Amino acid sequence: SENTLVSPTKMEVSRIGLADLNNILRAAEASVKVRELLDVQRQKFQDEFSKVETELQQTERDLMSKRELLSAQEYDKQIKAFQARVTRLQQDIQNRRQSLDNAYQKAQSDIRAEAVSVITEIASELQLDLVLNRDSSLIFLPQLNISDNVLRRLNERTKNARIEIEVQDSQSQ
Repeated sequence: SENTLVSPTKMEVSRIGLADLNNILRAAEASVKVRELLDVQRQKFQDEFSKVETELQQTERDLMSKRELLSAQEYDKQIKAFQARVTRLQQDIQNRRQSLDNAYQKAQSDIRAEAVSVITEIASELQLDLVLNRDSSLIFLPQLNISDNVLRRLNERTKNARIEIEVQDSQSQ
């Protein structure tokens, strides 16, 4: 039978680079922009639900004050409608949080994919045989670290990218 193993000479690595992917992603201007947009959306979301919560508390107080004035059947009907509205609001909050989370994860994933693409390009230009993540090495020569070049190019490439973190409005109003 023929030997299907790759010959040892084909496995030799002579040129290595290192990239600190986590720091690149944290420092990338696109990531900063995503975090800012996320904060804006979270605040908008918080303001909106605070307003609805205040309205619901007022509705609850009104219901309590009408308890003696309404028939048991009518009161029960209004309480059930109120509880249904509270449940819808809780579902809205959960859906919006999930939606924000998903939008953030997708944006981060896109930035990460772009960073890996940039690393691949730079590795090709520098004719690197191997690029390790910074986490996988303890000691290295500083000139092996391509992180600054990656960050610069990633920022250049994403500076005009449209980054959106939009979440649909709630339906519980």
